Amino acid sequence: MAQRIPLLKELRLFRIDDSQIEDHLIEHLRTLRSTGLPDGDESYSRHRVFLDDRAKISRRADQLIKARSRFDQGGHLKRDERKLLKPIMEGVTLEGPKSVHEVDEIAAKLFEEMPWLQSVIHTLWLDMRHHIQQGGTGLKFRPTLLQSPPGLGKSHLIKRLSELCKLPTVQIDGGSGSEGFPLSGVGRGWGSAECGRPLKVMLSRAVANPIVCIDEIDKAGVAESTSGLSTSLHHALLGLLEPISAESWTCPFFQTTFDMSHINWIMSCNDASRLPEPLRTRVRTVYIVPPTDKQMTEFIKREVLKRGMSECVVRNVQQLMCCARQYQMGNSIRMAVRLIDELHRLDQVPLFH
Repeated sequence: MAQRIPLLKELRLFRIDDSQIEDHLIEHLRTLRSTGLPDGDESYSRHRVFLDDRAKISRRADQLIKARSRFDQGGHLKRDERKLLKPIMEGVTLEGPKSVHEVDEIAAKLFEEMPWLQSVIHTLWLDMRHHIQQGGTGLKFRPTLLQSPPGLGKSHLIKRLSELCKLPTVQIDGGSGSEGFPLSGVGRGWGSAECGRPLKVMLSRAVANPIVCIDEIDKAGVAESTSGLSTSLHHALLGLLEPISAESWTCPFFQTTFDMSHINWIMSCNDASRLPEPLRTRVRTVYIVPPTDKQMTEFIKREVLKRGMSECVVRNVQQLMCCARQYQMGNSIRMAVRLIDELHRLDQVPLFH
């Protein structure tokens, strides 16, 4: 059975609410007294809870409620919100590789599929290996910022890594909005109140170490409300990237603390200099160079064969990529995939006679 670690730091939700304790004890007494009765004979046990029994049960229920009051039971939470948290009261799992051998196999597959990303894969591989060698379990790497021109397969790398590690991925587009709500959530009292997307995935999958990928983080700015309040994706990240504060991070929606220190953070940008200094000091930057002609050819060939197309398509895609470079339309993995998909679509069109 997979090892479980606590996600909630302070909140203690019991399987049975205070209002249900007395009924639960009565039903338990009936079960005890029905032991040994003939099958199907329930009349005896059903009416064997007398007034004296109920008085004792009531006193016992009051004692249990008083003892449980020493713990925070989330009295500020609604029933459906407590329902979201109850499944993780027994802890959550750390998913991913369990041995150095598994780490090496994952890295080898990524190297084979995306050799032009070797600088990133090598960096993550060293982190993953070190984590296992130090007695850890599952996937764990330091917060990483990838700087490169667009369209070099960074998102595909994260997708394949999550598939190989059997981990959920949270994808956040930094260029589509500046506010930090997708990360931290919206506080109680607002009409759109909800927890952040990373925590939502952790609760639904009962996993402590998802991969959170933030694309184009250098394009995120600061969002201001009409009342003068401001929020930003960068500011929301600071407390989640700092190991000490991430261990006891307070969710503005649930208003309780969670251990977010096991999240695997990876971000992409075109220009790291546009990021604020406090954020840059919390991540390590890996620079990615475009693939060589040989690497691009191997990638095109693999994608063409994967779709069951003829090898002659490889030459067609290479010629189109050459034209794209001449007209300064770019030369990226993204463009190669787009061309292959378009040729594959045309290849499926029936011939007219």
